[in-house]
Amino acid sequence: MKKNVALFGPSGYTGSQLLSLLINHPYVNVSSVLGNSSEGKFLSDVILIPKKKDVKILSSKKFNKKNIDLVFLCLPHKESFKLFEQFEGLKVIDLSSDYRFNSASSYKKWYEYSHPNPKILKKFVYGLTELNRDEIKKASYIANPGCYPTSVLIPILPLLKEKVFFPKNLIIDSKSGISGAGRGATIEKLFFEVNENFKSYNIEKHRHLGEIQQEIFLYKKKINISFVPHLLPLSRGILSTIYFDGDSTIFKKIKQFYTEFFKNEEFVNFFSNGIPSLKSVNGTNNLNFSIHQDYDKKKIIIVSCIDNLIKGAAGQALQNMNLMFNFNETVGLNIYQLAPK
Repeated sequence: MKKNVALFGPSGYTGSQLLSLLINHPYVNVSSVLGNSSEGKFLSDVILIPKKKDVKILSSKKFNKKNIDLVFLCLPHKESFKLFEQFEGLKVIDLSSDYRFNSASSYKKWYEYSHPNPKILKKFVYGLTELNRDEIKKASYIANPGCYPTSVLIPILPLLKEKVFFPKNLIIDSKSGISGAGRGATIEKLFFEVNENFKSYNIEKHRHLGEIQQEIFLYKKKINISFVPHLLPLSRGILSTIYFDGDSTIFKKIKQFYTEFFKNEEFVNFFSNGIPSLKSVNGTNNLNFSIHQDYDKKKIIIVSCIDNLIKGAAGQALQNMNLMFNFNETVGLNIYQLAPK
């Protein structure tokens, strides 16, 4: 039997990407789409969709939870708070940052805003699929991870969780396509500003650093983490380069561990040879990564690539939904890239 899902926020990049996956999912019926800025339009005005699957977009005020099994929230930050009382008894996957932190104090520290639903935070499971499967299967509420943290945590957390190696310092240099900044119009995202340009931003305090710290500190608190994001003149994709101290013995140990740990993962590909690129992941739900040593064999370098809108958002949300309903985790996500790209 198909599951009926509702989606809030269809007109943003994440919402439209998720809808494009959901409409092709064999066990899902997109029965309700709600969005205030796109109210009155049809789904076909937002994404390319078969006529027989077209749905009229309603105001969020007209949400009716009858016969709905799961709600996807693809809304700007602070918008999910206003709606949450309507979802009692339903499964929820929130793709914003509203429920990613496990305490109200942490949320306020990084978002400079008092969390209005602090008691609900403990009910949310952090939806990093490959590392939190057991918890996700049993959960009713999922907080989908941010795109930058996904690219960093999937390679790093297994080292800590399995007690393979605990670095003292992590330097994370991440680069994202412009879609990672959302669809809202700002001067910084104008074509003239972005084209043939490359810049870092929020160096001293980026919100995703708090998310990265939270998950890493569950296993080791005494790790100093530096995180610098950059904006690339590309539509989509994230490439994160992660540096930490380690000699050749540690390098070989970690490389062997990765080969074994990820060998059965459908969407995480460890490159034992070669270096992944954005073209190797864009348009897929894959995370491709590799591990290297610097010239002096004193530092270890990880290169991690994802499509920020799929593995970094919509694709990971769909993986989590599959687990919550006991579907095969890959259903709806066997996406094949165009060739040549």
